[in-house]
Amino acid sequence: MNDLKTFLFWTFVIFTVVCIFFCIEATIRYQSKVGIDDEHGFGSKYEYFGQPICNNKGKLYGYELLLREFDQQDKRWRLPVGVANFPLSKAVYTIRQIDPQIIDNIHLLAINMTVNQITDFRAAYFISWVRGVINNQQLMIEIDAADLRQASPLQRHRVRRLLKGVDRQAVKVSIENVDSTQRTYKLLEPFLPEIDYLKFNVRAFDKSPNHWIDITLAQWQRRAQKDNVVVIVGKIEDQAQVQLADQLNIGLRQGYAYGQPARVQQKHK
Repeated sequence: MNDLKTFLFWTFVIFTVVCIFFCIEATIRYQSKVGIDDEHGFGSKYEYFGQPICNNKGKLYGYELLLREFDQQDKRWRLPVGVANFPLSKAVYTIRQIDPQIIDNIHLLAINMTVNQITDFRAAYFISWVRGVINNQQLMIEIDAADLRQASPLQRHRVRRLLKGVDRQAVKVSIENVDSTQRTYKLLEPFLPEIDYLKFNVRAFDKSPNHWIDITLAQWQRRAQKDNVVVIVGKIEDQAQVQLADQLNIGLRQGYAYGQPARVQQKHK
């Protein structure tokens, strides 16, 4: 009996110590990890621009927030570098400032999230936060295919596991910057049951003597239909690319042909 009491006592002590350790570790991780709400080190040189997502009639369907960085040397806004853990709290601030006339007239509001951000332990909190800000509009989380390619197998597994738990009625998921390579096709095929949209880089399907196309846009489109994934064609810049989207009967488009990224129109105070 005494041996049993001793065993239970030390089991309790060890369990308590382990719990305390994990609580301390989680607290330190929360305080030190950027990616959702830690704005330390990110100054005013970053700003979100908005670009429209249109239907095949050119009518506004959605709005994507694109992060830009101000280049002090060239005095222009450019694609940012090294912001895999950019604080998404700034995205929420931007959404709050958008002119309600824009928000009220779109079906989708798209926000980019990196693999680091979407696997952050605060990601679910952030998504709920944004949902509360945009009210009835559909939130779309976009993940870059190139980011998934660079991620480790463990990270990609975590992303898929997290996507399975997303409330697809409230939040849609898109993988963007999809190209025509067999490598990308094999990489993304397991994700198709967990996502709602695929956004293709239309320029990746321009065949040339130095550019071999493994998977055509039409083949991708047929594969996506099996999982009820909606196709979006991005980076459309000229009439030939518009005609390609028309020919393939792709309803949603994005690119300079439909509107360039511009500073978010703010509500009147």
